[in-house]
Amino acid sequence: MHATFQIMTSCSVGRLGILALLLVMVPASTHAQQYPRWEAFTGFSYAHLNFGPQTGTFLPTDKNYYGIHVNGSFNPRSYLRVILCDFSVQIGSTAAANLSPEKADVRTSQVLFGPEFIRRSKKSAAFAHALIGVTNTRLVGTIGGVDVVPDIANRTNLAFGVGGGLDFHLTHLLALRAVQADYIPTRLSGSWESDFRASTGIVFTFDYKNSK
Repeated sequence: MHATFQIMTSCSVGRLGILALLLVMVPASTHAQQYPRWEAFTGFSYAHLNFGPQTGTFLPTDKNYYGIHVNGSFNPRSYLRVILCDFSVQIGSTAAANLSPEKADVRTSQVLFGPEFIRRSKKSAAFAHALIGVTNTRLVGTIGGVDVVPDIANRTNLAFGVGGGLDFHLTHLLALRAVQADYIPTRLSGSWESDFRASTGIVFTFDYKNSK
């Protein structure tokens, strides 16, 4: 039942990502508008993770984790944003099965980059992207909040990021990222696992140019 739900969820997210990509690629109005050449995002991040072949190490086997999300981007065109580095990290407590100490922290991070397509208007900007990079997950044993076993488990794997979101312009130099949602398939031990991430926060914009 869980596997069926996960497959259905993955397919739904995939369809939404493709739809968002098609929507933002539809040409906007042809009148000249300004757009920022550089943007920086910082905010809150939530992730739901699947630990793949190491699932037996963790109790519970899947869980929600929380942290921060930052990225920096360059905009060569008003409709195109190049994500130079998209970095997020989430941390949560868990129990390490059959290991000592039993209490542990899961620390997971994603580093992605790639193209992002944007549909801009005077008040908002909708975007969709297809990114590539890596994820890293560490299981750290703790006692009283102090790390006592640095790496019970530590792995780095290939990952993709397919998703999009919506920004609302607050001022000329500031925007609110209402939501960014990503489906992050990760390659683990010869098979693909499904992770999901959602973020919200503030976008800083710099060096405005006129579109042509």
